[in-house]
Amino acid sequence: MKKRTKIIAAVVSVAVVASGVGFWLMRPKADSGPTGDVVRIEKPAVGDLLETVNAPGQVEPLNKVAISARVMARIIEMPYLEGATVTKGDPTANPPIPPSVLVRLDSTDLEAGLRSVEARRGAQVASLEVEKSRLAAERAQLEATDATLLKAQQDLHRTQELVKSKDQSQADLDQAQSRYNEIKAQRVAAEMNLKAAETNLTVTAHNLEAADAEVSRASDALNYTTITSPIDGTVTRCYAKVGELAVVGTTNNPGTTIMEVADLSQMLLVVAVDEADIGSIKVGQKARVRIHTYPDEKFEGVVDSIALIHDLGQGGSKYFKTKILLASNDKRIYSGLTADVDIETTKHENVTKVPSQAVLGRPIDDLPLSIRDNNPCIDTKKTYATVVYRFVDGKTAVTPVTVGPSDATHTIVTAGLSSTDSVIVGPYKILEGIGHDKNVQDEREVEKKKQEAARKAEEAKKKSAPSTDSSLKSEKAPGSAAGSTDSSLKVDGLASTDSSSV
Repeated sequence: MKKRTKIIAAVVSVAVVASGVGFWLMRPKADSGPTGDVVRIEKPAVGDLLETVNAPGQVEPLNKVAISARVMARIIEMPYLEGATVTKGDPTANPPIPPSVLVRLDSTDLEAGLRSVEARRGAQVASLEVEKSRLAAERAQLEATDATLLKAQQDLHRTQELVKSKDQSQADLDQAQSRYNEIKAQRVAAEMNLKAAETNLTVTAHNLEAADAEVSRASDALNYTTITSPIDGTVTRCYAKVGELAVVGTTNNPGTTIMEVADLSQMLLVVAVDEADIGSIKVGQKARVRIHTYPDEKFEGVVDSIALIHDLGQGGSKYFKTKILLASNDKRIYSGLTADVDIETTKHENVTKVPSQAVLGRPIDDLPLSIRDNNPCIDTKKTYATVVYRFVDGKTAVTPVTVGPSDATHTIVTAGLSSTDSVIVGPYKILEGIGHDKNVQDEREVEKKKQEAARKAEEAKKKSAPSTDSSLKSEKAPGSAAGSTDSSLKVDGLASTDSSSV
């Protein structure tokens, strides 16, 4: 029994060695195809290309109002806190909707000021009545003086006639002349008094107008102590508290901003467009917005306005503020969120395009003479030519092209390529140093060969497995019991021990 076990173990060892040798002989041989870098190859695509301008920005409400005081007074009430909904009211509604009272200021001093100017206005009204009466008196005095002057003139003429007829003396004539001159002077004085009275009446009327203006200003100031919401919206921020003094803004002091109210139903994205791109931006253009808070969702927008004056960015670069009106997509878009936008400027239809990284610049003098000579895609006045590398029979072929606009990924090729050409589009690290007439391999073919080699290796492995089983079966005696196989396997370890001992 021990001798038979040793024989079985030896047969098994020989079978394992034979199967290993068979697998090595049947392994697939390495491909002896073209050598060179593995590159990615694509056909020029024919389709549409959309030019866009990209810019960063920040979300803001379309309508936002900073609430500040127009009079200096202490805050005594702020009924609404941050997040509260407020309204400007609707007097035409049935029943009328009153506006929301946002802030109440202390009105004690302003009420006293209003009473004071109202009292001064009353005094001016009384003064106006006095001046009117005085003017009437002066007019009556002038009329009386005119009558007296007429009587004195008549007496003077009568006396002159009587003196000529020797019925009165010269002394009587001199007395009549003196009387006439005196009354005439009195009339001049009365006329001047009348003009003075008219002027005083005008001054008093203007003083009354000034008093009316003071009353109106004091009344408005008193009304400013109650601040209502100018828009329908939400209180987005409160800067002041009850008990603080609200200060009116001046030239050097912006004043107290009490709170901020914004209409969050319509939001804007305010972006900074570089001066090099602003010429292609127009109101009404569509835009695609990516808000960083919602990375998996894109928002639609439209250009709402473009600033006419530039601002200066870091380093002195110029940019123009452009506002994009957003569609909310039924999501709550918070003010201040960071986003960026692609503004659609020009659409090119049915054009030939290639990935932008495949378009390279090469010195014209480094191109082969047969390629650069009389090539319409090469401007000999320039130092560099725009080229792509085609894949032709396992080698690179530098090809000058004429290009057009680009989008984020592709560039239009207007001349130099056909739709049947194969263009090398990557990897970029290989494109950086690629040259003309170099051996390269198509990554699709390389991958196909790898898969084929793996398939052959798997088939060879499967073919080698049955040979071991058959060698084991050949050692079994014909008609042996089923348990004999188990016993041979059980003594396999013993057989190995016995062999070593031998």
